[in-house]
Amino acid sequence: MSRNVEIKAKVQNHDETVRRAVDISGEKPTILKQHDIFYESPNGRLKMRSVEENGVARTELIWYDRPDVAGPKLSQFNKFDVPAEILDALKLSLQSSMGVKGEVKKTRTLVLHGQTRIHIDRVDGLGDFMELEVCLKPEETPEYGEKVAHEIREQLGVTEDDLLTGAYMDMLKK
Repeated sequence: MSRNVEIKAKVQNHDETVRRAVDISGEKPTILKQHDIFYESPNGRLKMRSVEENGVARTELIWYDRPDVAGPKLSQFNKFDVPAEILDALKLSLQSSMGVKGEVKKTRTLVLHGQTRIHIDRVDGLGDFMELEVCLKPEETPEYGEKVAHEIREQLGVTEDDLLTGAYMDMLKK
């Protein structure tokens, strides 16, 4: 099972946050159109994500579990690519067996910085947000990931007051 340390926060200025992320990383951002379908999972969260990048579409099934707390949190996850030839049957099976919790649509600006994925998201119906995912190696501790996440959050100019607890799906359901 893979692990990362995550931070999610509201951002006050989308374009400035993107600029800072690019300055930190020195990398060109990637724009992703994402559509997540969340299922009523008895353990953790389960979503099917459709991603469009440069006109090319792909779909992933992602299960993850993390606490709903503000600030850095350890997330455990599994994900795999869904072949196009089974996509419709898998969607129907998941919907029939588990039920659909809801959907989230967003435009994600992705900037890679070392072992950290910086996401600046424009979420339909919610606004602008930032997520950090510090991908941990097997020998790295969650405390190390928290330290990295805090440093990058500060470099992006995101304050502790802007930190969030849950997933976009949770916010949309309120």
